[in-house]
Amino acid sequence: MSNHQNNSPLVTLNPNEAASSTASSTFPSTTTPAKASHNKAVSREGYTKTKSGGNNKSANPSPYCDFCLGDEVSNKSGQPEILISCSDCGRSGHPTCLQFTANMIISVGKYRWQCIECKCCSICGTSDNDDQLLFCDDCDRGYHVYCLTPPLTSPPEGCWSCKLCIKEFHSK
Repeated sequence: MSNHQNNSPLVTLNPNEAASSTASSTFPSTTTPAKASHNKAVSREGYTKTKSGGNNKSANPSPYCDFCLGDEVSNKSGQPEILISCSDCGRSGHPTCLQFTANMIISVGKYRWQCIECKCCSICGTSDNDDQLLFCDDCDRGYHVYCLTPPLTSPPEGCWSCKLCIKEFHSK
């Protein structure tokens, strides 16, 4: 499998700051997208589609969380917490506001993380057919079901991990 992501860390992450929930990592928007889930393909109608093939430039990260409007000094609970920023648009969120797991927090520092609005397939590099885009429950990377080897005909039920995360987190 080829991966179009840059593997350089964007932020220093602390796994002890993880939220225990595996809910979606969507950003608030003026449109109302379908509820996102890491284990289901999601349509993002109304969102701007992007391609990230080979662009190693990162957007300037927002110093404020798009969810709670806090910063690194004060999250929604008034506690200090890092911000994770989209490499394409710069929108940011606290791991607790994004409802990231410990594995996600570890993983997003290893590649050019994209928010739900910018997310594209890690294999083909496009956001075409975003209703066929599957999100890994361990790293939050996106994959078209038909780009996987072997391809899937539909999103799997329950949790799903990509091959990279199966190797890193589940093969011990």
